[in-house]
Amino acid sequence: MGPWKQHIRIAILAAAAALAAAFGSLFLASGTRKPEPAEPPLAAKPVTTTPVTAEPAAAPKAPAEAIDPQKRAALKDRLAEAPEYVAFLTRLRALYPADYDAATKTALAQEVETRDDAADLFVSLAVQTLRRNRGLLGAKAGGAALDQLFDAHEKVLKQLAASDPALCVDFLNGAPADRFAAFAGAHRALMAEEAVAGLAAIDDGARKKIDREAPASADFDDLEKLMLAKGVDKAGASLLLDGKTPDPPLSDARQCQNGVTYLDAMKALPDVQRYRLYALALEVMAHE
Repeated sequence: MGPWKQHIRIAILAAAAALAAAFGSLFLASGTRKPEPAEPPLAAKPVTTTPVTAEPAAAPKAPAEAIDPQKRAALKDRLAEAPEYVAFLTRLRALYPADYDAATKTALAQEVETRDDAADLFVSLAVQTLRRNRGLLGAKAGGAALDQLFDAHEKVLKQLAASDPALCVDFLNGAPADRFAAFAGAHRALMAEEAVAGLAAIDDGARKKIDREAPASADFDDLEKLMLAKGVDKAGASLLLDGKTPDPPLSDARQCQNGVTYLDAMKALPDVQRYRLYALALEVMAHE
């Protein structure tokens, strides 16, 4: 275990600023069931070194349960009410149709199509499904795709900071928040931009497959220096980097602004350091 593990909170914090975390919180807060995580793509497989007895041929699988065409049509109508999400959903369906279909089946099973915020909930589930099944690929994306994704994260965080600091802190901590549903519905273009950026990073990583070294302690030290230089005090930096809660605790507004500064400081790091931290954040999020 490398020395960077002591700073794992920073990766979780960065990942919590991702749409998957926010939309996942939205979906869970709405009373729906969280889908079971898919097996990590990099999971180790057992190696058989001794002969095994052949098992009887497996019985034919039952045909997949058909989706009620009326419910599918109702969901389609609901999605049409949110044109901001069209680009994301169209590309998701083209690149990963199995994930799109899985999200559709789960959404209909939870009767999402009957809700006024059906479009936001469906996109939340689609993003969550994509993250769990293919999120590790995002960590292997090229620099341009990673920058685009984290730029989108920062835009969402800045909007939250301006509109609701308390919700912003929930967002940073990845905590479920019912009020985030209203925020997502009121800022669909912003949320759609982040969803598209996340999908683009996964697609880019699937093609480029860039392996990066884990962040070193020096990466976090340099990040802390940048944060302090940008106005974050020592207590705020310790909260973000080490999870040490200051006494007295920071206000929601200060915590939220520090989160914005944190992402801004990451952008100021040299490319190699920045991409190592971005990749770690996405790897952690894929397993959350």
